[in-house]
Amino acid sequence: MNSAQDNSLRRKRLPLRQLVGVGISIACLVLVFRKVDVAQLRIALENFKWHFLALGIASLAIDYAVRIQRWAVLLRAGEANVTGWACAAPFLGSITLNNVLPFRAGDLVRALLFPAAIGVRRVTATASLLLERLIDMLTLLMSLGIGLSLSPVAHVPEWLGHTVTGLAIGGCVTLFLIAVLNGPLLRLLASLRAIADRRGLLKVGSGIALLIELTRDAAGMSRPRVLGALALLSAVIWVGETGLFWAVLHGLSIDAAFPAALTIMAIATLSTLVPSSPGYVGPFHLAAYSAAVMLGGSSAQAASFAVLAHLGLWLPTTLAGSIAILAKPALFKGRSAVHPTA
Repeated sequence: MNSAQDNSLRRKRLPLRQLVGVGISIACLVLVFRKVDVAQLRIALENFKWHFLALGIASLAIDYAVRIQRWAVLLRAGEANVTGWACAAPFLGSITLNNVLPFRAGDLVRALLFPAAIGVRRVTATASLLLERLIDMLTLLMSLGIGLSLSPVAHVPEWLGHTVTGLAIGGCVTLFLIAVLNGPLLRLLASLRAIADRRGLLKVGSGIALLIELTRDAAGMSRPRVLGALALLSAVIWVGETGLFWAVLHGLSIDAAFPAALTIMAIATLSTLVPSSPGYVGPFHLAAYSAAVMLGGSSAQAASFAVLAHLGLWLPTTLAGSIAILAKPALFKGRSAVHPTA
């Protein structure tokens, strides 16, 4: 198959993936709102105590300030010379792009395009993003376990328990391989690269060389001292995000303790792993709605909670990232970095 045919197939697949994501979003929204009385939904929104939302957004601001610092810690562990302030614009800009573009395009841009503007190698940025996502998943799974053990939430479906267990095992094994077995893995990759070079497989050798750099950077980011700092920062991050969920619940007069809000936050956030339209519309709403109903909220309260929680997460981060992009247009210019890009 030639390159023209390959590109044509990719263009055909892209709309199909988008249609699948939009279809999932619509199906989830229908499941949420089909049994909700519109009049009761309006009343629930009209009676919302808006000062709680202000508290929630303040908690979210702390959450994202710590996220930026955590990314800076990861990059410095990968031998990049960056500050938290320098990381703010590319981090927030990538969040905005994730919110408005499909397939988490913001993550791809943060790994491959934005690093040049702050003097970071693309391979280092990619390693930091992969480790960040892995740590977030493990922290969320731990949050879900803690929340369920401390809150009176209804029994979790068996399929969800199996999914959580599988994700936790997979995540722990991956982190173990990165943190403990990076030495043998690097030696194996070096041997494979030598074999490829001897046989004249230049493209294969180049690909293995990139994997070696990625593994080496990930190993530096997974040293025990770094992992300890990342664990503490991640705990603050997800407590901050839980603060928004807790605030919205209380704004709707749903009596929920912090552990219950922690459970809902973990379930709703993990739901964003499901393919959907940009901004995680649909799966997030269905997960948040179902969790709020488990807490004893009415269908109108639960639907209002899903809408307001999503809006509280989406709007401030999208605005902040948009401002960051406008304030630093060099992010998209591919400016030469201090360090060579990979």
